[in-house]
Amino acid sequence: MKNLTLLSLLVSAILLPSGLQAKKEKEPVEKTNMAVYLLQQLNEREQEAYERYESAVSDQDVDQVRRELQSILDGYQKLVADSPNYAPVYVSYGLMLNRTGNREESYAMMLKADELDPMVPVVKNQLGNYMAEEGKYTEAYGFYMLARDMNPDEPLYHHQLGEVLVAYRDYFLKDGLFAPEEIDDQIIKHFRAATRRAPQSPEHKLRYAQAYFDVENPNWETALGVWQELYKMAGSEYEQQVVRLYTARVRFELGHHTAARKLLKQIDHPSLEESKNKLLDEINAEYPE
Repeated sequence: MKNLTLLSLLVSAILLPSGLQAKKEKEPVEKTNMAVYLLQQLNEREQEAYERYESAVSDQDVDQVRRELQSILDGYQKLVADSPNYAPVYVSYGLMLNRTGNREESYAMMLKADELDPMVPVVKNQLGNYMAEEGKYTEAYGFYMLARDMNPDEPLYHHQLGEVLVAYRDYFLKDGLFAPEEIDDQIIKHFRAATRRAPQSPEHKLRYAQAYFDVENPNWETALGVWQELYKMAGSEYEQQVVRLYTARVRFELGHHTAARKLLKQIDHPSLEESKNKLLDEINAEYPE
């Protein structure tokens, strides 16, 4: 059940979206205001439930959270029935359904939300996720592009564009939608855009740095600079060693075999031993000592 929290970072993005209002003028203002209030209560309960789940230490604690989550799902379902033209409740309900593993139901809620208000970027992103998981990569790319265009300051949407291009790179090329150099440029561009919008995020910086290994003809000099920047953001000794390993690979690609060997000598974590030795064998094969 731990996968319930995978998309919890999106909760804050859907709390009472400012641009979403009931579409029908005949719907009473009081009813809309009540829907806003009830949705906020459900959002807050959901967030609290996920926080309790993260700190749960016993089966009893987990069961209590499960019951609370089911109660919240029931609350969303009732609110949808009571306020069928209020788009934000479909967004919140759809996100929670997705977190709890109900993909098809989540997709239906997002489609309805998109029908009521087609200008909600988180909805476009979720529809893109669904399409990507279904293998419909061109549709996924289109939805991610719409999400990015609606909110270009959100790093996640740039990140998603990079991911779908990496995951389906061969298919995009086979379909003639991109030339090889063009798609690689786009991959780097999207991940770079994500990290520029979240410069303090090591996760976005790491994915940007790794992207140079996802393309055919990377600019290794630029990649080296990115990995060196990432080293400054590494927290634990293990994270530092991971960055050293990747940096050693970049150094090797640049022909800096001496520097690569020095970096590898600084790596002693057991989980990195196999990768370290494999890279060292490659270096020794090309540059015998």
